[in-house]
Parts: sequence; structure tokens; C-alpha cells
Amino acid sequence: MNKYFFINTSTERNEWWRYLVTLFLVITGILGFGGIPLQIAIYTKGISQQDALDLSEAELMGYFSNNEVLAYQLFPLIAGFFMLMLAIRFNHRKPILTFFTARKQLDLKRFFVGFGLWFGMQAILLVIELAQNTGSIVWNYDSSSFFLLLCICIFIVPLQTGFEELFCRGFILKWTGLATSRGIAILIINGLIFGGLHLMNPEVISLGWFAIVFYMLSGVFAALLTIMDDGIELSWGYHTANNFMGLLVLSNQWQSLKTDSLLLDTSKPAVGWGLVIILVVCYPLMVFILSKIYRWSNWKARLLGK
Repeated sequence: MNKYFFINTSTERNEWWRYLVTLFLVITGILGFGGIPLQIAIYTKGISQQDALDLSEAELMGYFSNNEVLAYQLFPLIAGFFMLMLAIRFNHRKPILTFFTARKQLDLKRFFVGFGLWFGMQAILLVIELAQNTGSIVWNYDSSSFFLLLCICIFIVPLQTGFEELFCRGFILKWTGLATSRGIAILIINGLIFGGLHLMNPEVISLGWFAIVFYMLSGVFAALLTIMDDGIELSWGYHTANNFMGLLVLSNQWQSLKTDSLLLDTSKPAVGWGLVIILVVCYPLMVFILSKIYRWSNWKARLLGK
């Protein structure tokens, strides 16, 4: 058995076609089971199926609160999360844990370290932006909806980010590990796939090519954490903190998930200095800090396969 999480050496129930079956099952879970709650909600609102088809997405979502819309947007990914775990267990017939980590058990402490570091960095950037006092960020707290939003972020968002991490940094990372033992190749593939999965996000339409590059480099960053740390716990924590900040603390009206967050950015879509700082400062700094905390070694062997 190879000591690295991202390299598959076992041929038992690890054939390429099993990954295609799992991919089909996950898509079925997302597009099939994932849409059931929204269909039930449409029915309870008294909206006919014909009207639901005729209405635009924005018009249809106008019947629901922001929290309801958020829950209906997240549920398909939660369905995908559980479908993926079932496929790992019964299609690949492997312990689900092996797609989360190379350790003997899931290290939740690592999850909270990744969460805390990234949330802290995001908070510092937010404080700097508020100190500039441009007036574009306004107080948006709504006592009637914030507690429910907080519950969604605590109980549902970790499942949503857990699916994306298990799928991209667990399932796909191991799938590409069948073809190459070079971590650098897996990083590039993972970044391209992660970027591709976000091509339909409104951010891509608003920010153009920079949004695509940002998502791709974010995928490379998360994959690097996984490869060097032999598990998805750190990247899962980072991803969850990122979504907590964007859903609970500071949101805007042009992002893919609109919420009644504490603060609202009313500025027009633009590539701000914060996004650039994340790429050139925060990502490298976080890798450096985590490499010191967990004493990552064998960089050349993991990335270049030598």
C-alpha cells in the first residue's frame, strides 16, 4: 500500500469504470433526489408545474425567502454527498474514510485549524476594507432571518463543502491518481476541474476570466493541502470558512448564493484588491503556516514523483 493518500496502487475494485459508475450515481443524486425539496415547496406554494416551467428562475425564487432559496440550492449537493459516500461503500467497496484521509480516523482538529486560519485571514481583509470607509459595505442584519441563516451555515454548509471536497479532493484526486503518481499533474487537473465546475456561477459572468482563474487556483490550492497533508480535513475546513464568510458575514447581490448576511457589499462587480491579495499572499501564507504546523516533508517526492 502506498503511503501517500493521493496515489492508488491497489487494483482491487479500483477499475476505471467504477469511477464512471460513481460519477453517474452522484449526478443522479444531485439532479434527481436533490430537486425533490424544491418541487415539494413549489407544490405547497400552490404554483402549478406549468407556471413553474414558464417562470424564470428569478421569478420562481421570488416566492421564497433568501434562506429558503439557499436551502434549496444547497440540498442537491447534500444529496450528492450522501450518494457519493454510498457509491464509495457499495460500488468501490472501500471504507468511506479512505476517501477522506489516509489517517486511521477523520482528524476534526485539522478541520478546525483550516477553518480558523482561513476565517481569520478573511476577517483581517474585511477589517482593512471597512477601515477604508468607502461606504459600499452596509449593515444588513435582519433579526427575523439571521438565526435561521446561522443554523444553515452551521449544520448544512459543512455538508455542502464536504461534498465538494470529497468529490474534488477525494474522489477525483484519487481517480486521477490512477493515471499519474505525480502530485503536480494531479494539482493541475484538479484545478481545471474545480474551475470547470464553477463556470456557470454568476461570478464568472460578472468578473470574467479572472473569476475562472481564481476558481482554478483555489482548486490547485485546496488540492495542494490535500496532497501534502494526506487528507481533505484542512481543505474542508478552509472551504467551509470561505463559505461561512461569504454567506453569513459579507455577501453581495451578484454572487451565486444570496443571503441575509450581517454585511452587504453594494459595490458593482469588480476585481478588487482583496481577491488579488488572496491569491498572491493569503494562499502562500496559509501553505507556509500549515507546512510548519504539520511538518510537511517530501515535497519533491509528492509533487514530482521522485
